[in-house]
Amino acid sequence: MAHVQDAYEALYTGKSYQHEIGLVDTLLDRLLPPPEPGEPLPVRRVLEVGCGPGLRLAVLQQWQGKYLPEGLDRDPEMLALARRRLHDVPLHQGDVRDFALEGRYDAVLCLFGMIGYMVNTTDLAGAIGRRAEHLVPGGALLLEPWLSPELAQDGHLKADSVRRGSLVVGRMNYTRVVGNRTLLDIHYLIGDEQGVRHVQDMRALTLFTDAEYRAAFEQAGFSAVELEAYGPQGRGMYVVQR
Repeated sequence: MAHVQDAYEALYTGKSYQHEIGLVDTLLDRLLPPPEPGEPLPVRRVLEVGCGPGLRLAVLQQWQGKYLPEGLDRDPEMLALARRRLHDVPLHQGDVRDFALEGRYDAVLCLFGMIGYMVNTTDLAGAIGRRAEHLVPGGALLLEPWLSPELAQDGHLKADSVRRGSLVVGRMNYTRVVGNRTLLDIHYLIGDEQGVRHVQDMRALTLFTDAEYRAAFEQAGFSAVELEAYGPQGRGMYVVQR
């Protein structure tokens, strides 16, 4: 029987990530140093923190000769899905709050609002600081925030469905806003040749303010913080450089 991770992957596999990685590429071209005259562009090492099943990494991998992508996620089942998709892409298991990799990267990506899983501003500052420590001098951090307190909608209901071969997935999300938290009540109906089952997944994400993000960046040693107005999902993108 398929798992929730399989259902998640099926729901998002059909989405195009070319526009998101195109935005990332444009920003990194602007931020990272150009090659010396007459020299080829050096291959950029890029780490995606919270890579999930590797859908964005797969697009980065297509830019052969420009990027060397790596991924990190704490969910071993998500990483197993990523390994099925990606070849020769290093994948690491670790918590985004305290991971420690040997390498240093030209860019670290934190996309799809996964930073919202930080519980409080202490967590937020620690997670951003950990990313900063993995950047080379002059390296860039691109961070897509979760919803702001102004954008969160109490009572928001969303439904999705998809068929992938013998796997059929329906998902319904209901969001409650309680204080500075969004509480997501997620219900999956997952069907395959072995039958149909229902899985409930409860998630809580923090509604950090712009001031809280900027304070965390400052604490991590980033002096200039730029907020890209739209970003991949319409929530903006924080762009900082070490």
